[in-house]
Amino acid sequence: MAEVILDNVSKYFGRFKALDSVSFTVKPGEIFTLLGPSGCGKTTTLRVIAGLEIPEEGRVLIDGYDVTYKKPYERNTAMVFQNYALWPHMTVYDNIAYGLKIRKYSRDEIKRRVKWALELLGLEGLENRYPLQLSGGQQQRVALARAIVVEPKVLLLDEPLSNLDAKLRVRVREEIVSLQRRLKITTIYVTHDQEEAMNISDRVAIMDRGRIVQIGTPAEIYYNPYNFFIATFMGRSNVLSGVVERVISDKLYEVNINGLRLNGTSTGAKLSTGEDVLVVIRYESFRKADENDKINVIEGRVERLSFIGLALQVKVITVNGHVILAYLPPREVIDTGAHIRLYVSPEDVKLYPSITGVID
Repeated sequence: MAEVILDNVSKYFGRFKALDSVSFTVKPGEIFTLLGPSGCGKTTTLRVIAGLEIPEEGRVLIDGYDVTYKKPYERNTAMVFQNYALWPHMTVYDNIAYGLKIRKYSRDEIKRRVKWALELLGLEGLENRYPLQLSGGQQQRVALARAIVVEPKVLLLDEPLSNLDAKLRVRVREEIVSLQRRLKITTIYVTHDQEEAMNISDRVAIMDRGRIVQIGTPAEIYYNPYNFFIATFMGRSNVLSGVVERVISDKLYEVNINGLRLNGTSTGAKLSTGEDVLVVIRYESFRKADENDKINVIEGRVERLSFIGLALQVKVITVNGHVILAYLPPREVIDTGAHIRLYVSPEDVKLYPSITGVID
């Protein structure tokens, strides 16, 4: 198990700054995920760690050693690419053995390690097939076997599930986590899929425009997003515009959203009376209000119901003219056109400055 440190790493492509002073530490043996939209710098960060890109600024340390200018084969890392990058003219056996052969292992040692990897990934009996004779899930497992067979200190996974269908993606995702836990390899995982990141990660780093904007456990990031970008990127949310009407306490405020008054919390900057804010409320934060709920009650008419399996999605037009989407229990009895009262806790009403919240 190795520790990986990026220390103020910046990377340019011409005049474009792909990475902007990226810093983080990956603990030995953890799954650390880089999450963000396309073009935010996730894969470039991974390639810098692998040695496939050299940064203009900053350092990369693996297990305490500065490897910033080391060749990829000198870093004891292994990378699984988005498209698997299997040799089409080689059998499964030869693809897995490739890294061992170029490292000059003996024939007996290669045979022993490949057999171990085949068994570990459930590929026994497929060693003489070629990649085009395999399913997508099998090709992914071959790529993983080729990576782990060299016993790397750090495993780098670049969107490894993006080419699989939804059902297979869940299965292979669980296989990767199980494999990582057994082998205890420090793993850095790149994805743009929030659900994927939440399911597999010990910690997540959110990236935006070449910068790290928040690092934490999946729960920390989901429930306490640092800024407006993260709040709307993670999960599904209603976004409304309002004005701070009253400062209740250090983090608690009353906001006026065009006549709809709610109490909400700010996880970042302090807000002032009269300040314009963006109000973010996740769909699952609502429940039906009861007679004891006196604040943070939203009233309106049910315009549409959508059954989505784990929840009933309710589209509500409020008495103030706002459109609210809420997830309620799937067996909730509600009629289209009915009047409904929804409650949301102040801690689930997230407030962000309307200008800096968008930029930062």
